Amino acid sequence: MKRKMAGLEAPAAGATTEASRDDTDALRRLATRFMDAGRLSDAVVVLQQLLGQRPTDVRAMVDCGDCYMRLGLLDAAASELERAVRVSPSSAEAHYSLARVYDLQGAFNRALPLFERAVELSPEDPEPHYRLGVALALRDEFGEAAACYTRAIEADYSCAKAHTNLGYALDRLGRSGEAILEFKRAIELDPDNAEHHLNLGAIYGERGMLEDAVEEFRRAAAVSPLSAEAHFNLGAALLAGDRTDEALASLEVAGGVSPDSAVIHYHLGLVYSRKGRFANAVAAFQRVVSLEGESPEICYQLGRALSALDRLEDAERYLRRAVEAAPEDARAHYQLGIVMDRLGRDLDAADSYRRADELKSRSNDPR
Repeated sequence: MKRKMAGLEAPAAGATTEASRDDTDALRRLATRFMDAGRLSDAVVVLQQLLGQRPTDVRAMVDCGDCYMRLGLLDAAASELERAVRVSPSSAEAHYSLARVYDLQGAFNRALPLFERAVELSPEDPEPHYRLGVALALRDEFGEAAACYTRAIEADYSCAKAHTNLGYALDRLGRSGEAILEFKRAIELDPDNAEHHLNLGAIYGERGMLEDAVEEFRRAAAVSPLSAEAHFNLGAALLAGDRTDEALASLEVAGGVSPDSAVIHYHLGLVYSRKGRFANAVAAFQRVVSLEGESPEICYQLGRALSALDRLEDAERYLRRAVEAAPEDARAHYQLGIVMDRLGRDLDAADSYRRADELKSRSNDPR
């Protein structure tokens, strides 16, 4: 028996018999059934048959383009939807769908005027306003993006994603109080969406409201237990509040979900250092180096942890790299002085301590 690849099955025999009739209504119903069932390749076949009979059917072009988009065939989607826009320049849906395709292709400059045209053609539809806001936010035009999200909310107050994106835009505009209100509204409308809780928790953290931040990150982790971001943010907030045992538990979960995240391993290293588990700290910081290479901060942290393990020569090597890469870092000079002291190199220790004092005095200079 000849085998065939999954996802490329032909329409069922009975359905093909129906589709073969010269009946565009039947073809449209059949295409809709395939689309609703997720049989997108079959839907494309039927829609192309329909277009063969009605080559200017814009509804079929848009549906076909949307199927191609959902299949990840973006060039084919763009071609079909460009044809739809040419045939029906007053179709808001054709403009909107084509803009979505360009957006997915990363062609934001091409997507933007199409979203704007879709808004003009269908001002009561919240989705074009929302997507136009997203496109503007990607260009850091947060004032204009906020206006678009506001119009989307005016068209449909229940659009939770518009509230959360409005909150993000307002936060970027320095209007954090208003942003908090929008994030709370998004949560009221869609309490099981982790993104809303993450956004609210982040703004609480920035304001130093650590308990509130922890609560929101806990909720995010509860509704999305496989979200490394939720567990990491919870761990980072707990660490900032000196709740190291809880922080370690959350960060270890985050690391299990996302084992190649350098920022998670870095924070694990910080927690291990605070708990005196310096061998674990060294392993975590070395994992960061393997993922992202060395940085002055990682060299400093490695130097401190290695010093605590009495691996003084290794500690010196990393601390010297730290002060070479960041000569204004008083911490690194001071820690190097401690290592030199312990190695019995008094003159080197004195130089490092003196340099650390100079930098610290300069940073405290009221001038």
